Amino acid sequence: MIPVSDSLDDTKERLLFAAGEEFARVGFRAASVRAIVDAAGANVSSVKYHYGSKEDLYLAVWEFAAGQMVSSEPMPRVGGFDDPRDALREFIAWFMRLVLTESDEHPWAGRLLAHETVSPTPGALDVFVANCAGPIRDEIARIVREIIGRPVRGKTLDDLVYAVVALCVNPKHSREILIKLGHPPPTTRAGINRMAGVMADFAIGGLEGFVARGGR
Repeated sequence: MIPVSDSLDDTKERLLFAAGEEFARVGFRAASVRAIVDAAGANVSSVKYHYGSKEDLYLAVWEFAAGQMVSSEPMPRVGGFDDPRDALREFIAWFMRLVLTESDEHPWAGRLLAHETVSPTPGALDVFVANCAGPIRDEIARIVREIIGRPVRGKTLDDLVYAVVALCVNPKHSREILIKLGHPPPTTRAGINRMAGVMADFAIGGLEGFVARGGR
């Protein structure tokens, strides 16, 4: 919902919300500045005044959407668990809910990412990495290091971390193929949590096997 107010700050906010809906709907290149300002109850010059350009407005939307995504449900932190394996279980469930659902708290991020995958724009994914993907990656790395319990070389740690990431995001990106295979990704919280439990046991077993083999 676009906030309604007449102050300058609220005009800026209305533009942001209107732009979020427009960019999420059709992507950056097809988005119309006229449609954005009409939806915001503003004029074309207000985009330049508040954001500088359509490109800058798009990056502002990305920053806001990425923040919405990671704050919609608190990210589990390894420090909140006695056993890092429990932290990984909770984190994978949280991450998969984030990826597989589009809630009222983060309605734009998934659609923005879909457009960026097809037609990338300068800077947008950098904003997403800084505000969403990066913090997620960093917390998975902390959890993995705790489970392994000893130093791991950078590239090897990256391999382990991104194996966990791949488990979580693959159901989203392979949705259409999985549907054809008769295994559509779940859409309910209970269904996602069930799948996440299987993924977490798989990931933990892999990490424990890595430790048992001496890190080879």
